Amino acid sequence: MSDKLVKAITKGVRVYAAVTTDLVNEAIRRHDCYPVAAAALGRTMTGALLLAANLKNKEALTVNIRGDGPLKNITADAVPEGFVRGYVANPHVELPLNDKGKLDVGGGV
Repeated sequence: MSDKLVKAITKGVRVYAAVTTDLVNEAIRRHDCYPVAAAALGRTMTGALLLAANLKNKEALTVNIRGDGPLKNITADAVPEGFVRGYVANPHVELPLNDKGKLDVGGGV
């Protein structure tokens, strides 16, 4: 995979940046996600990865989003070494685009 997680520290400021295209595409393939579920799962996994980047060794982090929308539950586990896994309860959600012409991830959640 060509994904990257970059950390930088300067004058007391920590910056984390991630490119997770391959990671998200693999999750979409494994879970057979439709676009709304793919966006929600990808964002959750990337967010968990960025949050976990600041943890100490042998610690882990779980992000669990429980909404009342059709996606139901989105979970991602991550560790500071850069490993992450995720799950969306209903990967086959189809929603119309929102009023801005974008995927309605908020409506799915």
